[in-house]
Amino acid sequence: MKKSPTKQFYQTAALSLFAIGASGTTTSIAQAQSVIEEVVVTATKREESLRDVPMSISVLGSDTIDAKGISQFSGIAEAVPGLTYNEASSNLNPTFVMRGISVGQNTEGLQKAVAIYLDEMPMQDGKSTVNMDFGLFDTARVEVLKGPQGTLFGAGTLAGAVRIISNKPDPSGVDYKFATDLGSTSGELRQRYKAMFNVPLSDSVAFRMSASISDEEGWVSNTGIGMSPSNNYSSTALKAAIGWQVNDRLTADFTYLYQDNESDDGGTINPDLGENTRSNFKQEQVGVELNKYNVTLTYNTDFATITSSTNFSETDPLQETDLSAIVGGAFPWGLVREQKSEFFMQEVRMVSTGDSKVDWVIGAFLQDREVVFNQVFHVTQEFVDARGGSIGGLSNDYMGVDNAFVYGSPVTDNLEESALFAELGYRLSDTLKATVGFRSAEIEIKNKRTAGGSGSAGGFIVPVVFMGADSFTPTPYVAGQYAPGKVAPSTMKLSLAWEASDEVNWYATASEGFRANDVNRSAFSVGINGQLGTSSLDPDDPLVIPELSKSDSMWNYEVGMKGQWDTVSVNLAVYQMVWDDIQLFAQRVSDSAVFYANAGEAESEGIELDILGRPNDYFEYGLAVAHQSAEITSITSEESAMVGAVVGSSLSSPDLQASGHLQYTNSVGGGNEMFGRMDFSYTDSMPNGFPFSPGTGAPSPNFANTDSITKVDLSVGYVTDKWSAVLYAENALDEDGYTFIMPQTFFDDRHMTLRPRTIGIRFTYNN
Repeated sequence: MKKSPTKQFYQTAALSLFAIGASGTTTSIAQAQSVIEEVVVTATKREESLRDVPMSISVLGSDTIDAKGISQFSGIAEAVPGLTYNEASSNLNPTFVMRGISVGQNTEGLQKAVAIYLDEMPMQDGKSTVNMDFGLFDTARVEVLKGPQGTLFGAGTLAGAVRIISNKPDPSGVDYKFATDLGSTSGELRQRYKAMFNVPLSDSVAFRMSASISDEEGWVSNTGIGMSPSNNYSSTALKAAIGWQVNDRLTADFTYLYQDNESDDGGTINPDLGENTRSNFKQEQVGVELNKYNVTLTYNTDFATITSSTNFSETDPLQETDLSAIVGGAFPWGLVREQKSEFFMQEVRMVSTGDSKVDWVIGAFLQDREVVFNQVFHVTQEFVDARGGSIGGLSNDYMGVDNAFVYGSPVTDNLEESALFAELGYRLSDTLKATVGFRSAEIEIKNKRTAGGSGSAGGFIVPVVFMGADSFTPTPYVAGQYAPGKVAPSTMKLSLAWEASDEVNWYATASEGFRANDVNRSAFSVGINGQLGTSSLDPDDPLVIPELSKSDSMWNYEVGMKGQWDTVSVNLAVYQMVWDDIQLFAQRVSDSAVFYANAGEAESEGIELDILGRPNDYFEYGLAVAHQSAEITSITSEESAMVGAVVGSSLSSPDLQASGHLQYTNSVGGGNEMFGRMDFSYTDSMPNGFPFSPGTGAPSPNFANTDSITKVDLSVGYVTDKWSAVLYAENALDEDGYTFIMPQTFFDDRHMTLRPRTIGIRFTYNN
């Protein structure tokens, strides 16, 4: 029988790794001059060697971040096997996808399956379509935790977590760093300026501040507004921290983060209009302003370290969108959406210390999130003038938007979560350790809607455009508060770690994760029959919006090997992930009302291989490969009608990813060095969503596959103790395939590409 390509890949990789492991103690490796250093991580809430942690973790250190020139989230995904990154535009619905756990490239409104942390601070608002890429300057390392992290990190880590660990204030001396990045994309300028300053305030107190300013001209032309380039991007960020060693046992860290990101227009294009071209009647601006505060207190007892992390944040996103394509361009139809979010989180944990056979982590967690949504539809004054100068029912007094149709009315969404968690490790022998963990949570969601607005877009489109009415009365939403009660999800983790030799560790892990339940705000609309949540156009539409989607859950079963010798390190993971009661985007047929539903089961299985080698003082090479298969394995006919998926439908993830690098470094005297480096990444084609339209069974007109993408970056640099200069070519081969295609909308501008070839120079100066 002929073997499948997937099985052949798994077997070949496993045999190759076994051979590498067997040869790890040979003379050739032992005599090599360059040594790979041990990597220490805090993924388990304690400092541990990466080799000792019984789960798959990819780590990007500061040297790697600098060498690759990684400044944004997309660069993390390019360097990590099994991780992809999607966004509809700068700041618009940015999403990490881990091991194929995704159901579309534009999962608007659903809680993300991968959480992002900056030190102790969670960084993304799971309820917002607008989130920011906050950059990586002054970063010590990035830890990518693969698989559910439900026990130690909770509801936002269904598929994993990305932890960005920053450099801490240092009282030992003054330190500073300045960095610039100037690049050109088809004559358009990209400017990035960054600075860091660390100063001791006493023997036990230090202040550290980092700041960055970016002004990046785009590469897309918007012919509708006569703007080229239109997708320009700017960002201003400031991070200030004080570290205080209060006494021998107590430390206190205070961190403030401010960031303001803005994009002038969307980055998606319409291929029918030509290369890198879109057309809208307005700029599709997206902006978000963020203020975050963190206080972390750490107290060392004789047997444990006690940590308290207090976090508070305020986020103000704004989104403007052209929806005219929904009505075939019959009239200019725009959306303005504002949101204000406040988030509080408190975690207290104790982590055991010492060399006992038993180690443990126990903790308590509390969060309270409130999000206020406000949005309106609007038309242009020219359209109103063409209809006689006025249209009854439009307003000029709402959200500062002229000719506005109030759709949806203001909504306040509140989530409260509390949890207890613990992990217990027991050393069964000198080389074998077992760990068990659990988390017990309680989640309550409340949703308030004020009266007014309209229950459907149809209430606006039909009377105004197709019936030619001069005025209309929108179908209102009903004011109320929906509190579905409390749910109490719990998760577990089991792992076994075996130190087979001084160089090789094996592990087996089973871990569980979940996402919180959610409220469908559209359930407050009044249908034709006067009932909440029913269609405003067809009272017999069978897809009545449910008022609540329940939590979904996932189990990850994984075995792996971590090996490190003097000049080579190898990590291998083979996994299967089972996803139950999947929270999915659904759409009703009659009035296009959207809602969230639980539907079906999916599985993702795959293998990940990561190799880093330094055969001598001159060469370094790296290779990371991930092969996965992720698809719907079970779904009822009713669920299929709601979401457009069938058994065998692929999740929105590539089957194959690969990335790697090759670097040559040579001394030029006086301790200075020159280097040349090539980085590459390959991402297989993947579907942008499910193949069928909800409720109809007909093929979806928006279903498509992205292109296979190969990206090559080249750089050459000169490095001294004080400064470095690097010439680079990003996307050197000018890859222009489609990396993203919007699946759920009727937009004409649905495709996105990589930034075209960009030539530039990075300069860094430090003390």
